[in-house]
Amino acid sequence: MNRLFLSIIVFAALLFPLSLFSHGVDIVLINGGTGIEARYDSGDPISHADVIIYSPENGYELFQVGVTDRNGRFLFFPDADGKWKVVVNDGTGHGGTKYVIINGSSIVQDEAIEKPVGRRIKILSGIMVIFGLTGVLFFALARRDRKRSLDAHS
Repeated sequence: MNRLFLSIIVFAALLFPLSLFSHGVDIVLINGGTGIEARYDSGDPISHADVIIYSPENGYELFQVGVTDRNGRFLFFPDADGKWKVVVNDGTGHGGTKYVIINGSSIVQDEAIEKPVGRRIKILSGIMVIFGLTGVLFFALARRDRKRSLDAHS
């Protein structure tokens, strides 16, 4: 039984993607400028990450491509009003999207977007799945043992 239990635990652990243990990403506006600051959820800057800015006129039209600095910052100078899409990717599977609204008075507004599920929630979900699978396994084993016990007594 110990081998079966260990095999199920190892199999369950292999089912979970490595992204379960990856960093979340937070992108915030830099005060006083039209730019972003990209950080992992731990607070560390996302240094030298790829940044793509999309024009508000056409969400697929590239406006600018660049790289964040060592502090995770990237500035751009929009040439039109509207909702600008900023995509950050660090090249290892971490990244995020931010929408920045530029209006006629050059005031930059940050449009809230849904954040991806945090790392703690992913870990908690993984643990719950492992406990659930373990519970199902023990239930099946107990049912099998009970059936064997009843068959032996009849």
